[in-house]
Amino acid sequence: MNYIYTKYLYSNKLRLLRMLAIIVVAVALFIVGVNKMSVVPSVMAWIVVIIGAVLVVAIGFLEIYRQSDISKLYPIVAIVLGVFFIFLIPAYETPDEQDHFGSAYNLSNTWLGVENPDETHRYMRQADAAIADADTLHNISEADYNKVLGNLGVVTDSQASEVVAVNYSANAGVVVYTLPALGITIARLLHLGFGWAYALGVFFNLLLYVLLTTYAIRIIPVGKRILFVVSLLPVMLQQVSSFSYDCALTACIMAILAISFTWRKEFKPTVLQIVIIVFSAIVFAGVKSGAFLVVLLLLPALCIRKSWFEGCAKKWTIGAILLIVIAIAVYVIFLGGYDKIVTFLVAVPNNVREIPGQLGVAPIEYLTNPGRFFGIIWSTFKENVGHYIAQIGGTALGYNRIFISKMIYIVNLLILFVSMIRYNKETDVYHVGNRILTFIIGIIPVLITVLAMLLYWTLPTDGTIMGLQGRYVLPTLAVLMLSVGRWQKIKIPDIDNLFAIGMTITGYVACISIL
Repeated sequence: MNYIYTKYLYSNKLRLLRMLAIIVVAVALFIVGVNKMSVVPSVMAWIVVIIGAVLVVAIGFLEIYRQSDISKLYPIVAIVLGVFFIFLIPAYETPDEQDHFGSAYNLSNTWLGVENPDETHRYMRQADAAIADADTLHNISEADYNKVLGNLGVVTDSQASEVVAVNYSANAGVVVYTLPALGITIARLLHLGFGWAYALGVFFNLLLYVLLTTYAIRIIPVGKRILFVVSLLPVMLQQVSSFSYDCALTACIMAILAISFTWRKEFKPTVLQIVIIVFSAIVFAGVKSGAFLVVLLLLPALCIRKSWFEGCAKKWTIGAILLIVIAIAVYVIFLGGYDKIVTFLVAVPNNVREIPGQLGVAPIEYLTNPGRFFGIIWSTFKENVGHYIAQIGGTALGYNRIFISKMIYIVNLLILFVSMIRYNKETDVYHVGNRILTFIIGIIPVLITVLAMLLYWTLPTDGTIMGLQGRYVLPTLAVLMLSVGRWQKIKIPDIDNLFAIGMTITGYVACISIL
């Protein structure tokens, strides 16, 4: 009895020491945050440093004393950090966000019965007054930025009615912009200024991401920690706390991945899962020319059974494969597919960007001159791989102009690596065949993106592929990590609190760095 009591007392002491350590870290970061503020601290800056410190302590308490599962902690952390990012990163600082905002706003025009979108107006900040001028689009002064933070997006009353025409739009399908457009519409009906119209639109986008990712983390039988860590990386928070379609895209991939592993363990589809699959298919079809539709192959790839190739099931499987092959052949031979393929390979595609009389390189050049193709691939990798990895970990946000602490990216990469460890108590088996299929499915959209940048963004005079960014691997990063991780069981105790507390702290530090 005395031994049991001593062990219990020691356990409580250990918990107390861990909790005190977290409190010390939270207080230290709070002090750093206060010191890093501008000369005239803004309202939003105080909100971030205070609530951020409280969040770190709260997650520490829930993990250490309540032993809460990370799937229950995730929505708390994601919502708080996501809202911070909404207000901390200036509007249109996320790549191509002005296009996504324009698409959502034009959808709002449709709902409100506006007949001529080209002549309608939208709310804006004075700092964005030069939005029509690409060269000065992102020139936001520190003084303007502080005013925006201090007044939660509205500089003065007169700013609320400052307007310009919507000159930008993106082509990613109506579904992707439905929720952001809903937020904008609510703000317009309430006659709110640009700051709140922007914030509400992004918040609805963020909410979709958090709901789908939370569902994915809860149902996936393996890799919960991988999804948790990937979804809270600073650059991921930047993308999902904006109007970017990366928000819906990444959330759907997380959900499809989780459903695939769930069906692999026990094939019992639910109505909600079918709805998510259909919604995801619509999102994938409208983004990046449908390149991410390949992710849907995770569903059969992870559920393949040997029984499919035995008896009657074998006939149905072969029949399905033949139908797919015939459909492709019909398209190529009879429906103009052959001409389209030849035109694409030989001629310079119409949608290649034209710069001062120069066009991108036609694909046939790379096919007939593989040395040039592999040379530019190698040069790109050699010169930029470190930058891409740093972007994934979180050294630079926005258009690579918001630099945050390098320690964040080092710690995040370490946590990413540790999240792939398979604990001794975890008995799930992930076969080599499934791993190979998963990796191929996860890498295909990345390769398509690289080739697209090579063909449509790289000039003949360029020595490396232009336009590539580390964030392009984010949507399928969890898929790739699950395909290469969790091999050997490691005899270590359950350390889920490392991920919950660690990612909360690095997220808080990222917010302080932005300030």
